[in-house]
Amino acid sequence: NTFEYLKLPGAVVHGNVQCEDVANANEWRYRGGLDEQEYNFDVNDADPNFAGVRLFEGTVAYLEKHFWTIVLSPDIAAKFINLLTIVYSELADGRPERITFEIMDPILLTFPHRKCNTVDELDFYPTFCTDHPKYEERIKQWPKAPYDKDFRSDDLIGWLVTAAPTPVFNYFKPYTQHMSKFPITNSHFRRVQGFESDNLDQAMAEGRLFILDFADFHDETVAKRNFDNFGARLHAGICLFAIPANGTGLKTIAIQPTQTPQPGGFWNDIGWFFLGVFGYGDQKHPPSKIITAGDNYWAWQMAKNCITTMTSMAGVIDHLSTHVYLGPIPVAYFRNITEYHPLRPLLDTHLMALVTNNHIGIFEEVGTSGLPNGEGYEYTYGNPYNGLLTGAIQRLSGFSSTTFVNATLRRKNHYHFFEHSTPIDRMADPVLAQLDEYPQHDDNGLAPIINEWVDGYLRLYYHSDQDVKDDTELQGFLYETTHYGNVRGFPDHADTLDELIDIVSRIIYWMSVNHAFGSMVSFMKLSALGVYRDHPIDPHFGYTERDWLNICPPMNVGAGLFMFSRIFTDLPEDWHRSLGKYPKGQFKHDPNVYPLLDVFQQQLQALDDEIREKNSRRRWAYDLRMPSTITVSPWN
Repeated sequence: NTFEYLKLPGAVVHGNVQCEDVANANEWRYRGGLDEQEYNFDVNDADPNFAGVRLFEGTVAYLEKHFWTIVLSPDIAAKFINLLTIVYSELADGRPERITFEIMDPILLTFPHRKCNTVDELDFYPTFCTDHPKYEERIKQWPKAPYDKDFRSDDLIGWLVTAAPTPVFNYFKPYTQHMSKFPITNSHFRRVQGFESDNLDQAMAEGRLFILDFADFHDETVAKRNFDNFGARLHAGICLFAIPANGTGLKTIAIQPTQTPQPGGFWNDIGWFFLGVFGYGDQKHPPSKIITAGDNYWAWQMAKNCITTMTSMAGVIDHLSTHVYLGPIPVAYFRNITEYHPLRPLLDTHLMALVTNNHIGIFEEVGTSGLPNGEGYEYTYGNPYNGLLTGAIQRLSGFSSTTFVNATLRRKNHYHFFEHSTPIDRMADPVLAQLDEYPQHDDNGLAPIINEWVDGYLRLYYHSDQDVKDDTELQGFLYETTHYGNVRGFPDHADTLDELIDIVSRIIYWMSVNHAFGSMVSFMKLSALGVYRDHPIDPHFGYTERDWLNICPPMNVGAGLFMFSRIFTDLPEDWHRSLGKYPKGQFKHDPNVYPLLDVFQQQLQALDDEIREKNSRRRWAYDLRMPSTITVSPWN
């Protein structure tokens, strides 16, 4: 186990992914027999059936649903044979985990490269007849977004940023002072239904205004794009929300698609006209106008997509950046914590597959299969900008792979071990407390449950602060994670048992809760990873639905992104390798652990039931904080 500093400049990665510790940590490994006491919530976590072949099945289901539309496309038969050849050759190579990545390119080649003609064509969720032999199993794997039928609702944007796609999403904030880059006026404000008699400054003084500002992404949205991304681009937009006076709910008020406002005046109007003709091109400060729901209906729908696509990409970057941020922890862990240390049964499962998944996504290049050796395939360190994830993203988004990796590293450097594993009590903030709901924070009841479990477990083996100080393996792990792994905010030592309990609880929190990722990116009607338009949106132009369909992804890109995104957002069913799950026999070394584990799992089940009950009363459900949908480790 070695730290590697040069393979991905700006990050620390594992330097020897072929080592035995990494190989052993890549699988759901039983330590005992199936009769051991670890409760599995009636779900078989060792079931190998959840693999890329199901993504292939979803592809076929979409082809069937739109058969006549697709079959009339040129060369479709040859393209489909090519898809089958690639899929089955990967199966024959014994690398089924690669299919989940490699299926994207054949989909891009197989499906027609044309804009979708209807909203229905943007629905890539496969449907299964009730007489399908595995209907119950499949229907659980492909749940549609709860807002699928309401995606035009103006209230949805506010929901998507308070029911955020990741736990660490933090771009939504109170709007406390006007910004020159976002010249919102009372005229804009009063165009929105319910605010005709309201006052912008008064609403701000009363704490009723909120802003979503993607300024952090400005440089990345104007960076050089690759030539083969089918025309996608992302905008670092700004969106204003408000709570009505004497009312409830968070309402979407206005959107400015970029960070630069379009100034007024004759010559600026001439410039705006030519932008509408020739597009933004490579402008580093593309201007845009503020658009509201009171403007042209389709201009407003297009503006909303500018915000939701950036929200979607921000979520993807959040997800990968947590992987990269956490990557050095297992390196230091395996270097210092030996097999029979009491931390191993507790933490091994929470570190499962992190190193391998990071390596495959970043270093295993598109179009390669590693190097064969006597037992299988040797992992190689390829170009980190052409990994199976980092290389694929530039075909599916408005970012080049270089921009995507750079954004991931920037975001990784933002995290702090303690700060970003401390739940936010939004009711302690009088402004945030005015919101009816903020599910990202309201549903987060996991930290105390994890802490109680870790507290009970560690006190079985550490009986004093001196025991903690004298544990050289533990102290070495903490020191190396901080000083060799460069994990920002991670403590380099622990002097007390309470400190150790807090640190280990936060490791589990990071590996599970903070790694969670919602399915927003799979929703092509709003949340593709780019808008397919190079021209500005004018709030008063007479756009039509055809213009809105044109900014959505082409059919082949939508299908590719949908199937590709399921790798990160899908579980075969609730409670599959989820938080609270441990392999059978994981704690067979000590029967005193099982009563503590029972309490932990019961509390997780109770919280899960509580959130499900909340969701039954909500307009749209939110599952990001449900224990049954949070993976026990970054294994996906």
